[in-house]
Amino acid sequence: MTFDSNKAASAGIWIIDPHGNTKFVSQRMAEILGESKEALERGNSFDYIYPEDMDAARRLHQAKHKGDLNPYRFRLRRADGSPVWVEVQGTPLFEDGKMSVVVGTFQVVEG
Repeated sequence: MTFDSNKAASAGIWIIDPHGNTKFVSQRMAEILGESKEALERGNSFDYIYPEDMDAARRLHQAKHKGDLNPYRFRLRRADGSPVWVEVQGTPLFEDGKMSVVVGTFQVVEG
């Protein structure tokens, strides 16, 4: 396995709780979404999902509650309403047998 520091540096990081509320967001993630870091820190990750994608997003999030580690590609809604496709690697962390947060890395990809 090789480490690509350029790819790692271009990834956004978003840590959310079981309800999608932001616990931490990187400046790069804010740039990907065209949003301020402060606005993301006050918000919910589901605020950046298109309504027609909400069911799929909730299913993927529920899979994380069960420990799923599979990456996936997903479309997010930028602050200006335009779409951005990302590859998401979400790692759930557990406390007392329950998911406490998901640490997500987001890499911009072609749709």
